[in-house]
Amino acid sequence: MKKKLTTSLIIFGLLALNCAAFAKDNAVKLTKKQKKEIEYINIAQVGFEQKHYDIAIEYYTKAIELNPENAESFAKRGNARFLLGKYEAAVKDYSKALELDPNRENIYYNRAIAKSNLKSYDEVVEDYTKELENHPDNVNAYLNRGTTEVYLKQYDKAIEDFSKVIELNSENELAYYNRGIAKRNNGDYAGAIEDYSKVIELDSDNVDAYNNRGAAKFYLKDYKGAIQDYSKVVELDKNFKQVYYNRGIAKLGIQEYEDAILDFTKEIEANPKNDLAYYERAIAQSRLEHFTGAIDDYTKAIEINPNNAEYYSQRGALISKSDGDLEKARNDLDKAIALDGDDSEKYLTRAIIYCKLKLYLAAVDDLNIVLKFDDSNTQAYDLRSYAIKSMNVNNK
Repeated sequence: MKKKLTTSLIIFGLLALNCAAFAKDNAVKLTKKQKKEIEYINIAQVGFEQKHYDIAIEYYTKAIELNPENAESFAKRGNARFLLGKYEAAVKDYSKALELDPNRENIYYNRAIAKSNLKSYDEVVEDYTKELENHPDNVNAYLNRGTTEVYLKQYDKAIEDFSKVIELNSENELAYYNRGIAKRNNGDYAGAIEDYSKVIELDSDNVDAYNNRGAAKFYLKDYKGAIQDYSKVVELDKNFKQVYYNRGIAKLGIQEYEDAILDFTKEIEANPKNDLAYYERAIAQSRLEHFTGAIDDYTKAIEINPNNAEYYSQRGALISKSDGDLEKARNDLDKAIALDGDDSEKYLTRAIIYCKLKLYLAAVDDLNIVLKFDDSNTQAYDLRSYAIKSMNVNNK
């Protein structure tokens, strides 16, 4: 059974704005055109500082019309456009600034961030790489390139970049946090736990680090450790998304079913549309033989998500096990198989129900399907023998 655990988003670094003042040579007399350009730039700068980005764009545009060779005006207009969410236009401005001044600081970096908002991740990596060629100590460029590589599922490269950040700044909390995410996605749960622990060492109130460390511990089947971390999350933020659900799953792992039910109930109170919470609570209730409550929870999960084959399968199996309405149980398995016909367990469950209904031929058909999936399934062989004998007795 797949256990879905929440994680936190990887965070991009802040946009680096190059706001160097417009340089002028006092030894040279300025023309009217140059004076006008400076006037427009000054108005644009004031607008930018006051967060009137539309005004900044208007006057940088006027300055560019007077002097289309000024890389600074394109760069700053790009910043204003970026902050208004006009990412394509910002990319064009940064590209023009680079065309005019290829060595300009932060422009590859800022263009990379703009492109990341357009989800052009391959190009984003290229821009951060170019920025690092020009400025190899740019910590944020390593950090953001690593983040982009996580989105591209290039986890080894991402880990290298986050490690470089840590080499440059051993106290960089975000680098440890993001490297933990990369390691976890790479299957290195122990390494992820080490990184999240370092984050917590740097910031004992980092709720995301506790949550993600709990998830990593869960994958290592350290359920008690996961519960401790999730409990810390509750202590820091009782409204943290799905924390009760996650802790409930960990409690299922150590068979603390009653406590798990309490956590799933809290999750349902906070998020009544979480079908998985009803489903997991049903599992906990069935372990305690609270069959009626479990069936009700499966039913609620189906109401919320009617296309999940597992919900029908589990409800049908439980109805059959608790000597409920066998026709309803069979209907549940029919629906489950219609949604997912590649799971032998569903055919085996339906075969059991068929046997209870004394529909032995149908049971044999399902068991033959089970054995096609797995010809070493002894339960299927035994049940098929029983069904065939029962069918022969009935014929006699």
